[in-house]
Amino acid sequence: MSQYDGLNLPQLLNLMHGLVMPEAVPWLPQSPGWWIVLGWLLAVLFLAAWQVVKRRRRNRYRREALAELRAIEAESGIDTARSAQRIAAVLKRTALVAYPRQDVAGLYGAEWARFLTESAGNDRQIAEASDDLAAAAYRPGVDPSALGRPARRWIRRHRA
Repeated sequence: MSQYDGLNLPQLLNLMHGLVMPEAVPWLPQSPGWWIVLGWLLAVLFLAAWQVVKRRRRNRYRREALAELRAIEAESGIDTARSAQRIAAVLKRTALVAYPRQDVAGLYGAEWARFLTESAGNDRQIAEASDDLAAAAYRPGVDPSALGRPARRWIRRHRA
């Protein structure tokens, strides 16, 4: 016979103990493997952030050249010949930053046009406008509105 035989329901309820709640789950991992995973994750995030900062610094000259082109295009209605010369100067300065000076500084005319085309991966739009881009500094009749788009494209696409 059991110790609970013959007891009524209220007596049985009085014999029950209270609910035992489990311990709260800790937020910090207890095993060293999780600390290693956390360390690797932090290292990967740090390296990714470092690469982003490095790339951003490396491409700063592109952002500045594009900003200067926007400023030139905004005031191109005033003096079109001067605007075309300024666009050509921005391209030359951008190339001098991106490539060794001895490779770029002496280029002009057809050689400069070929350099613009080849450094942009033989892009069709740049190839079509490369002669005008190369002659913009010397030829007064070049339309600056036709130079803006290929100049921006070259600044974005060239590979140093």
